[in-house]
Amino acid sequence: MTKIMVVDDHTIIRQGIAGLLNSVEGFEVVAEAGTGSAAVRFAVDLRPDIIIMDMSLPDMDGIETARQIIAKGVESGIIFLTMHNDSGLCETAMRAGGRGYLLKDNAMDDLLYAIKAVLRGELFTSVPLTNSSILPLAKRADGTSRIGGKGTTPLCTSLTKRETEIVALIAEGMSSKEIADKLFISIKTVETHRGHIMEKLGVRSVADITKYAIRSGLVR
Repeated sequence: MTKIMVVDDHTIIRQGIAGLLNSVEGFEVVAEAGTGSAAVRFAVDLRPDIIIMDMSLPDMDGIETARQIIAKGVESGIIFLTMHNDSGLCETAMRAGGRGYLLKDNAMDDLLYAIKAVLRGELFTSVPLTNSSILPLAKRADGTSRIGGKGTTPLCTSLTKRETEIVALIAEGMSSKEIADKLFISIKTVETHRGHIMEKLGVRSVADITKYAIRSGLVR
């Protein structure tokens, strides 16, 4: 069971996120906090796997809260929520120990993708990262970086080059046989890749793969 804490000073937003996450099999919201100081206390006591952290809190900002949590030896994956589409702020948040940076206007669309990416040890951001000290954290196995959010490229650092190619072909509506013919591989190999793709993306259907491909900019 993945333990999650939600930190936001707006009760409606906090409860909405908690309700969404509690409806997902394997996720459990173990705490909600409306201030940074409460978040630090809960994090130390409960050691959640994931912390969804609002950037703006009444007593201290989310970045300082994250620093205090990490300083106390808590190894939670921290995903920041913010209204600020600012790559500089995003990079500051990542340097402070964050693993995700989501814009609130599309947080509900990207939140599950972000959590699953962070649980795999990856980064997920809604804005492009440009700082050279941050980019190495987002490297994929094939040496490239994939960064983004709604309408751009959600980060999935574990897809291979071949798997990314197959994702695009699946999204274009091609069958396993058509993909096998195009890539000069067996149907069984395509199906094996498909299974790995679904596992890595945490999806269950072709429709989900297609949605990922569109959001990633792999297809129009």
